[in-house]
Parts: sequence; structure tokens; C-alpha cells
Amino acid sequence: MVAMLTAIGASAQEQGQPQTPSAAPAAPQPSQPAAPAGQQQPPVISADELIYDQTLGLVTARGKVEIHQNHQILRADQVTYNQKTQVVAASGNVTLVQPGGEVMFGEYAELTDDMKDGFIQQVSLILADNSRMTGNSAVRERGEVTTIDRAVYSPCNLCKDDPSRPPLWQIRAVRVTSDAVSKDIIYHDAFIDLFGVPLFYTPYFSMPDPSVDRRSGFLFPTFGSTSDVGPFFGLQYYFDISPDQDATLGALITRDNGPMFSGQYRKRFDKGLVTLEGSVNQSGYLKLNQNGSTDFRPQQFRWHFFGSARYDFDQNWRFGADINRTSDRTYLDDFNISSADVLQSRAYAEGFYGLNYISVEALDWQDLRAPGTGIGSRGFSPTILPWAQASYVSEPNTAVFGGQWFVNASAINLLRDYNPTTGDPDRGLDTRRLSSQLGWQREIYTGAGIVLSARAYMRGDLYQSSEVPDGVEDGEVRLRDNVVGGRLFPAVNVTARYPFVGQLGSYQQMIEPIVSFSASTSIDSSNKDIPNNDSADIEFDEINLFSENRFPGLDRVETGEHVSYGLRYGLYGADGSSATAFFGQSYRFQEDDDFSEASGLRDKFSDYVGRVTLHPGPYLNLDWRFRLDKDNFYSRRQYVQASTAPADWLNLNVNYSLLDDEGEDAEGNSFNQQQLGAGASAKISDYWTLSTGMTYDIEGMRPYRYSLGAQYADECFIFGVTAQRQFTTAEDQKEGYSFFVTLSLKNLGEVPLKFSSEQSRTPGT
Repeated sequence: MVAMLTAIGASAQEQGQPQTPSAAPAAPQPSQPAAPAGQQQPPVISADELIYDQTLGLVTARGKVEIHQNHQILRADQVTYNQKTQVVAASGNVTLVQPGGEVMFGEYAELTDDMKDGFIQQVSLILADNSRMTGNSAVRERGEVTTIDRAVYSPCNLCKDDPSRPPLWQIRAVRVTSDAVSKDIIYHDAFIDLFGVPLFYTPYFSMPDPSVDRRSGFLFPTFGSTSDVGPFFGLQYYFDISPDQDATLGALITRDNGPMFSGQYRKRFDKGLVTLEGSVNQSGYLKLNQNGSTDFRPQQFRWHFFGSARYDFDQNWRFGADINRTSDRTYLDDFNISSADVLQSRAYAEGFYGLNYISVEALDWQDLRAPGTGIGSRGFSPTILPWAQASYVSEPNTAVFGGQWFVNASAINLLRDYNPTTGDPDRGLDTRRLSSQLGWQREIYTGAGIVLSARAYMRGDLYQSSEVPDGVEDGEVRLRDNVVGGRLFPAVNVTARYPFVGQLGSYQQMIEPIVSFSASTSIDSSNKDIPNNDSADIEFDEINLFSENRFPGLDRVETGEHVSYGLRYGLYGADGSSATAFFGQSYRFQEDDDFSEASGLRDKFSDYVGRVTLHPGPYLNLDWRFRLDKDNFYSRRQYVQASTAPADWLNLNVNYSLLDDEGEDAEGNSFNQQQLGAGASAKISDYWTLSTGMTYDIEGMRPYRYSLGAQYADECFIFGVTAQRQFTTAEDQKEGYSFFVTLSLKNLGEVPLKFSSEQSRTPGT
């Protein structure tokens, strides 16, 4: 700045009067060389008037003064440069724009000629993320460190009707230091105010400036109270290790269960990622036994570990692993880590080659449900090691009659832990299975518009099992080892569809009758040499109505012949609105005792299945799926889900489910349930949203859960509160009230709070 202001001053002296240059910035003379890298660049000045006082050595610029130098911009009503002291004084609407986007305002400023050092009175700052800071004065050193006295910081906008009101939240500090090199903003003797009320004081507090995406440091603490652990306080430290990895270590201090230490590590590779998470604790807990009694386990070492890995070897092959384990059934729930009922661990490798697929995997489960509510009550824990699958599909029109060949093969080794005193003998056996399938398929479009789908295959299965039940002897189940069984299973399926399409006003409609015929050989289902591991849970609906085998999995097959028929109707509008409906049934040429009474497939005529979907516009979505008894149209399965938005500010949703088993399933169990769920959310203002929800057991005439919540959200502040009432519906569920509070402050973080008054997990404790 010295050279430019001196040159301008000399020019004014020669003419003997003030100079009034044009509004365009005065650029350096072409003959002047550019400043070398790392040296001070000459300024570019624009002003209405320039005056030079040779006696005092002062150069004064007045009227809309704007000076550009070293990627900085200084604006003011008047700027005076003292050649003797090399100090620049700016007054009147002073604005200093920094290279990083930070803007500083004031009424008076004194700066060095390179604008790196100086001070500003009555300072205001706008940071890179549009947050604001004000103070009595600011001192700038080396162009890197700015210290502000009596500072107030807030990312919130001021009230338009009353700008003098304090923002929703702010930080007041005796002194604030902003370091442009370390990108730190440090507060000394600071108060955090909410709605103008001081809530928190700290003698020292720091946070990264808005230009920092992430930074090592303490995360905002969490605190609250629950019936499981009592009052708690948690604090975590975040480690920014490198751009591709980070870690978090934390501690949760509880009144009733002692401290819990946790950690997380994340790493991303060019072709994959790894995430590791775990925690440890030493405390007592109630153990629920198979007979419903409870035992207290004092001071046990408790833990959990969740791990996940993914890696893409190339465009065809990828590897993955998920490990999820915990020390006991209630640990995750006690410390609010996860609400999962079953933890699945899996490792796999899979390849993709066009239409073809191959995979090898291992699976294991840990059941966290109470005895009597899940597979853990039967005294076994299944493990699959390994499970290999391969699928090949040829290109279209490469097989005989213009179809496609397909080949499927699989091998599985299933292991179970079996306790004969508490377990189910049918669930204790270990099984090895080899299965292969060779088939042909084709889709044909006739000239009359009929669509034919043909599919035929031959499948072979070979089993080897151990601990197979073989009757009762002396009051104990007799078991057999090394049991071998096998079968060959040919099947054919032909499906015909005849869609009729026409115009109905501005809508296009479609009527499509569908019929299919399936046939296969008869197989003796009473053969105990072939266990049933993956075909016990049958769900008959419109999705599998036309399948040749309505059993899930491979262990059970549907034999004999059956015909399935149905009618589909659709109405479609040009604006995207639609209405579709389907109704169908199946007829078997002979009854099949392999299907349970509750499946709807045991008799010759099956139950009716159907689905109705309505989407008249963006304001309504309705989906209704059902299964009706073949004899009296009594509802056996119903599921209704509807959502509507009658206004931009209102959303409503409701769901209803009914499960009514006429008889026992393959496991000898019957189940009847009716459940109603509903929810609503309303945006009652620009900032406030209310929500509510409920789940009700119609069969038992009792509620499951009620909830009510409210949330306030603006540009800098989110506050939410949810109250929930949980009713006991099973031995393992807790009853009582829970309150969840979320407080999120922009640039500071989120403060999750949880308070509950839940009763004990087990009756009578």
C-alpha cells in the first residue's frame, strides 16, 4: 500500500489540488512488474476523492473507498494513510473482507499498511457459514489471530420485528480468540444463553471455525435417567485420524450399573470399508430362565461387539462380514445400544457374472428374546457353516424351443446346539444338504395377445443328518445318527395371461385373467430322513399363488397337480394416478397334508387371496392385502396401510393387521392377533411440528404404545420432545413412561436426553 498511496500523493502534489479519480479501480501501471510470490502486492484503490498532505505525510481517500490487497478488501467512508507511522486509519461503515470469506464490520479501525495487524472498534463479524459475532473491539495480529473483547456469538437470525431481542441461543464470553491457522475459536469465561436465559458457564470452551468439516475433540455430553441404569452422564472424544479413518472413545457413568466404556473405529478404502464398535461394563442383571423364574447375576462382565467389513475385489467379486454379539440378553436394551431381538452374524463372498451368481457364506444367530417368545426358548442356536450357492441362466433364445437354460446348485451345513432337557428334539438335529436343479423356461407372446410362460425343471436333494428323533423309549426321545435321505423332484408350470387394454375416458384400463397349471411327482412327506429346516413358515398370498411350489426354501416340495386362477384389474391416469386390484384362488387335485391347517393350502380349494392398491393422487396411498377363508369368506389375513396428506402441513397414516389361524401350523402352534396403528404429524407453523402415534391390540382390547411429540426447528436450533407410554404385552417388555428430549445447537452438536419411569422387566420384581 505504501508505493501506491505515495505515487498517488505525488501526482496530487504536482497539480496542487485534490484529485477526483473515476469510480473505476486504479490499476497498477503496466510497466510495474507483478510482486514476487510471498511479497506484499500493490493495492488497487477506488474512491470518490484523494487528498495528499505533504506536510503531515497523510494520504486521505474519501467517499465509497474500496482497497484490494493480498486477497483482502477494505471498505470505508474514509481511509487515511500515515506515511510516517505506516498506519492506515479507516472510519465510517468500515468493512474488512478476509480471503476465507469472513467479513468484519466496525465504525473505526487502525491497520498496518499490509492490513495484517490492527484493531477495530465496535466490531461485528459474519463467519463463513453466515453465523455472527459482535464485540466491543477486535485486535488482529499477523493476519492470523483475532481477539475480540466482550464477544457474543450466535448462528441464529435476529428477530425481524424486534432486532434488539437476543437470538434463540448465543454464547457470551469475556474474550474470544479466532486463530485462522489452527482454525480454532476459543471462548474464555463463557455463558451459553437459551432464549436470553443463561444455562451453562464454562471458563474455557473451544470449537472449530465453520470452515472445518471435522476435528478431533470432545463431543457434546449426553445425560438423562432410565429405569435400567438410573441417572447417567456420557462423554465421548472424537479422533480425526486421517481423511479416510476416524475413531471415537467414550464413557457412560451410571448410578445403578457403574461405568460403561465404548469405542468405535471406521476406515474407508478405495474398494471397501471397515466399521468396529463395542463396549464393556461390569454390573449385575436379571436372568430370565426357561421356566419363567429369574436369577440375579451380580457383577458380571458384560459387553457387546458390532463389526462390519466390505471389500470389492474387482467388478465381479466382493467380500463382506458382519459380526454382532453381546454378553447377555438384556445388555443392549439396558444401555440403549440397540433394540434388536435377534443378532445375526454373517461372512460372505459373492460373484456376479452377467445373469449368473455364486456365493459362499456363513451365518450365526444370537437370540435375545425371552424364553417362550423366540427360538431361544427351544434350547438351540443355529449356525450355518458354510452355505454355498450358484446360479446360471443362459442368454435368451439359446436353449431348445427358443428358451433359456437355468442351473441352480447349493450346499449347506446347518448345526444346532441341543439341550434335551429344555429343547425341542426336532430342533436339535444337524443337517448337511446338497441340492441341484436343471431347468428350462420361456415366455411366448401369441398373435392373439396371450402371454404364455413355461417352466420345467428336475431337482435333486441329498441329506445327511444326525440326532434325528426316532420315537420315545423309556420316556426319553430316541435319536438316530448318520441318517441319509434323498429325492428327485421334477416339476412343470405353465402360466397364461390375457391382458385386455382399453380407454375409459381419460384413463387407461386393463383387465387381465391369469391361469396356471403346475404338476410334479408325488413324494412321501412322512419320510423323516428329510428334515424340515427352511420350509416351516408358510405365507400364502397373491405373490406366490402362481408358483409351482408354495413352500418357502427347499426342504419341503408341493407335489401333485394344482391349478391357480385369478383376475387383475388396473386403471391408470395420465397424471400418475392409479387403482389396481387382484383376486385369485388355487385348486389342488388332491389334498396335501404337508400343508398345515393354518396355511390355507391344505384342502383341494385354497383360501382366496387378493390385493387392492389405490393411488388417486399425491394426497392418498392405500394398500390392502388379504386372505379369505374359502368356505365362508372369513378373514384369515388382513393388512391395510394407508397414508394421506390432505394439506401441505398435515400427514396422516393408519395400518391394520389381522392374523387368524383356523388350525395349527406345522409347528403345532396357532396364532390370533389384531393390531391397529395410527400416526399423524402437523406442521402448525413455520417452526413447530406436532406428531402423535399409537399401537392398539384389538384382540386383547389393550393398548401397546402411545406417543406424543413436538419439535421446533429453525436455521440454528432444533428442539424436540417425545412422551411415550409403553404397556406390558409380554414377560420381556417393560411398562411405564419414557421421555425423549433432543436439543441440537448449530455448530455445537446435539444433546440427546432420555428419562423413563418404566417398571421392571419381569413381573413381581
